[in-house]
Amino acid sequence: MNYEEEQVQELEVLQSIYPDEFTILNETYPNIHFQIDIKLELDTEIELKKEHIISVDIQLPETYPDVAPILSLDPQEISLKEEESDSESEDEDEVEFDEHGNIVISKVQDFGSKIHFKDHVNELLVTIEEQIETDMLIGMQMCFALISTIKENCEQWFQDELKTLEKAWERETEKREQEEQAKFNGTKVTKESYLEWRAAFRNELKIDERDNIRRLKAHNDKLTGKQMFEQGVAGTIEDELEINNNDELSESMEKIQL
Repeated sequence: MNYEEEQVQELEVLQSIYPDEFTILNETYPNIHFQIDIKLELDTEIELKKEHIISVDIQLPETYPDVAPILSLDPQEISLKEEESDSESEDEDEVEFDEHGNIVISKVQDFGSKIHFKDHVNELLVTIEEQIETDMLIGMQMCFALISTIKENCEQWFQDELKTLEKAWERETEKREQEEQAKFNGTKVTKESYLEWRAAFRNELKIDERDNIRRLKAHNDKLTGKQMFEQGVAGTIEDELEINNNDELSESMEKIQL
């Protein structure tokens, strides 16, 4: 194989495919070195504030394509908006609060600006190495195939990251809404929670202890069940039955004495 001829031929092909994105750094064999700037086409429903470009630096070893090219990736972010005035920036930095004193989270989030391709470079390089082996590209001109993979992979990765951020924001928003709703709904009362509260309340005010004292006093003073009820010292049903029985017994004894 004539390595020089193969490399020069591929260089010409790449220059024709990427006329505006191609930069030759060294066109002399065996040190051919060039760079291609890949502009990512990010199809999203949100307005992006940055343009993402992946600069692919490629060096062709002397025996390429019988060996893999040497690649390095340099992600770049270019702002799509003009610099804002100081007053506009200050307005955006102001924190808004709702009527309950909580910070308001805007419903329009700039998720695109939170995604950075530098976080994906190492994983992408591994993917390229795997593709060279899986597709058996050794021995073939492969630069175009690798550049296409880089572009497609980055665009898909951006979409996946965007969905992840959106879902996380939705969960956070739902959580905040539930917390706000709870402030109005209060704590749901169950039978168990009511009995627990009732026992603690009665214990705190010593209601049961006071009722016992009043019932004992009522017994000693021989109040009738009706009198205990009128004075608010009636106890349990068993207490009332016992008192009524005592009342009947007293009346019977009085009749016998007469």
